[in-house]
Amino acid sequence: MASDRQARVSLTTIFVSTGVCFGSWAARIPAVQSEFHFSLAKLGLTLACMTIGSMVSSPLAGFVSTRFGSRSLLRVSAPITAFAFAFIALAPTAPLLALALFLMGVSNGLVQVSMNAQAIALEQRYRRTILSMMHGGFSVGMMAGAMVAVPVAHFGISYRAHLLVVSAFLLAVGVAIGFFLIETDRTPRAHQRRIHVSLALAVIVAVAFFELFCEGTASSWSAVYTHRIGASTAFAALVFGLYSLTMTIGRLKGDRLVMRMGVGGLVRVGSSAAVCGLGLALAFPTPLFVLLGFALFGVGLSCQAPTLFRAAGQLPLPEGQGLAVLLAAAWPSFLLVAPVIGGLSEVISLRGALLVTLAAAIAMVALSGSLGRLAPVPIGTAGSESAL
Repeated sequence: MASDRQARVSLTTIFVSTGVCFGSWAARIPAVQSEFHFSLAKLGLTLACMTIGSMVSSPLAGFVSTRFGSRSLLRVSAPITAFAFAFIALAPTAPLLALALFLMGVSNGLVQVSMNAQAIALEQRYRRTILSMMHGGFSVGMMAGAMVAVPVAHFGISYRAHLLVVSAFLLAVGVAIGFFLIETDRTPRAHQRRIHVSLALAVIVAVAFFELFCEGTASSWSAVYTHRIGASTAFAALVFGLYSLTMTIGRLKGDRLVMRMGVGGLVRVGSSAAVCGLGLALAFPTPLFVLLGFALFGVGLSCQAPTLFRAAGQLPLPEGQGLAVLLAAAWPSFLLVAPVIGGLSEVISLRGALLVTLAAAIAMVALSGSLGRLAPVPIGTAGSESAL
């Protein structure tokens, strides 16, 4: 049986490798758009296939985690993700690319639920918050993937060769980590106080919906927006890379921040920073200000996902169910961000369409008070056992 330290290293590794996958993909979206001659609207619809796949698989992930455990699910789904990513690289036509993205979304939904469930179970063993650090590993990987894409794109290496190399890396990691995961308790955890689980989960999901819309905007449109205001594809990849860097820095501090500020305070301050960052990028559409704006956007969003994932995972539900509901209900924002931003950009402009994302960040600020009252207190916080 794996020790807690081995499990922590393995989980951090899978978070990092998942980040490498998405960072590499996001930075090469402009190249894919050029390869298939996609309009912004068609690009948005194609990108949405990945989100549809995640939505389809999230309920399944909750069922499998409850029945067989998150360890078994992660052992199977992580290697499958590598093959799905290779399919993206090799897809010769637009319909097959859409299918590949759908399958990638399916496998990613399974991985997201299982690796977060494993991390939350490991927090119980450590008796302190470590999930934000895990998500920091995801951001490290995303930043690394995006930064590597900068010289790769600059020297004209095809996105197909690039993504195939990444898929080989994902396969090696996916197989290796399966030997060092922990067995988890799949029954609901008891608490000293009763909470209104449905209301708490509804608020957590609502905030996650807007947060994922913001993250989806950065992943799918930051490089495209930067390129359309006149920057090179290499500089466009750099913008997403810096966004990933600032998100990484924030997440590495997130466990301490949530203990100090609480769930509601952390979401309120972070969302306010995200509003300022995206507002800067839209108010001054020049490469430098866009670079700085998305950097601040990354800081603001950095701790939101681990905070919300933890809150859903700590609710008194069978293992994986809170996370599965969150992903199934909130992932549609990823489905919406591509066609909404892409479709509106055809009618007005991409800059104008991104005002929708600005509104989503403002909505997070508005919901932060209710979230602070209803969400479970992070483990390790004084009085956390009695808070629920």
